[in-house]
Amino acid sequence: MREERGALHFEVLHAIPGRLRIHLEKPIPGEAIFAGVDGVERIRYNPRIRTLLCEYDPERVREEQLIQRLAAVYAGQAGTELLHVKRSEESGFSMSPTGALALVLIGADGALNLAGSTLTGVSRWFSTGATLAAVVEHAHQELQTKGSFDPEVMSVIYLLNSIGKTNSFQASLVAWAATFGRHLIPRAPREQVYLVRRDGSRTTLVPVRDRRSDSDFAGAMLRRGTEMLTRAR
Repeated sequence: MREERGALHFEVLHAIPGRLRIHLEKPIPGEAIFAGVDGVERIRYNPRIRTLLCEYDPERVREEQLIQRLAAVYAGQAGTELLHVKRSEESGFSMSPTGALALVLIGADGALNLAGSTLTGVSRWFSTGATLAAVVEHAHQELQTKGSFDPEVMSVIYLLNSIGKTNSFQASLVAWAATFGRHLIPRAPREQVYLVRRDGSRTTLVPVRDRRSDSDFAGAMLRRGTEMLTRAR
């Protein structure tokens, strides 16, 4: 990313529900500046390495909302006009155990189907059920962390329509690929640039532009392919 003159960086190093670890490019007076941020339960600042360890109530505030609120306070304190918020904690090759199990069962179902086994009636139900559970679990996790789920999760409708039909294997494969395929693609940390606006004592962040990474492009292509497959059935 091109470095704009005078821009500062706010980097999320680690994020799980209820806990954030953040690196600040410039030092701050202390964690007291974040005391009024809604949802924060405890926050500690390490001046030596310029990191924040924030514990918050995920029932009161979503992760993305909290990151933007903390970033706005930091930008206001630092006096910058441009802020880069970087999500370095997001990694590629991410899959839940449920998703991995679903893939194994889909593969087994496909192998039995090719072999003409009489067990395909049972394996088809197992693969469909495991895929359905994996997609629902994935959607729930995204709702908990981001407050919304990605549109490819809606492939579960195609999967539900296939239950008891001969195309359930293809439907399970399509639903799995649409939901988890993009998470297997290595990607650079997501980064968003914000313009810092000040209105008296209040500081707000305005997105400068929507930045699309290579994984976003690959995900879009995967969704396009999925749509073509579902229309063809």
